[in-house]
Amino acid sequence: MSELGNQLNSQDLDTVLASTFNTVGGRVFPDLRSETGLLDFIAVVDAWRATHAQAYGGVIPDSGTAYSVTAGSTDTPVDLVAASNNEVVVVNAISVTNAGGAAPIGFTINLGNTVLAAGDAVPSLSMPVALQYAVSISKGQTLTITATSGTATDLTAHASGVKSCQ
Repeated sequence: MSELGNQLNSQDLDTVLASTFNTVGGRVFPDLRSETGLLDFIAVVDAWRATHAQAYGGVIPDSGTAYSVTAGSTDTPVDLVAASNNEVVVVNAISVTNAGGAAPIGFTINLGNTVLAAGDAVPSLSMPVALQYAVSISKGQTLTITATSGTATDLTAHASGVKSCQ
């Protein structure tokens, strides 16, 4: 086994991160002495890709998920969609529901610190949130909803997503 193979030997494909390849592999200078290491490196990357990114960044079949969360209090972000290690979730639809009957509830939907949508949820109605494009969420980014006015506990957000990496 090559030096690269020895360094990755104690890890399994469920927990290894793509950044590990750069840390362990570093710069590779192809020559005859490094052929075994390069072949090991190719085998590890192929195995990682087959485990986590089977569709080469496209949608992974049977990975669709419905997300739902109720806002807790005004001006407090609540996680709607958060990705795990080695995971990318593509959110293709979002809606909000105002279960109260009294008044509109102001809301913002953010990806990290970036506002994707803002508006008012009409009382006793579910309404779609217009997205210009599907939103890809990776670990380190979180899709959140914040009630900015009205009765926060009456506001529920829904999202539909599929994984493109797991």
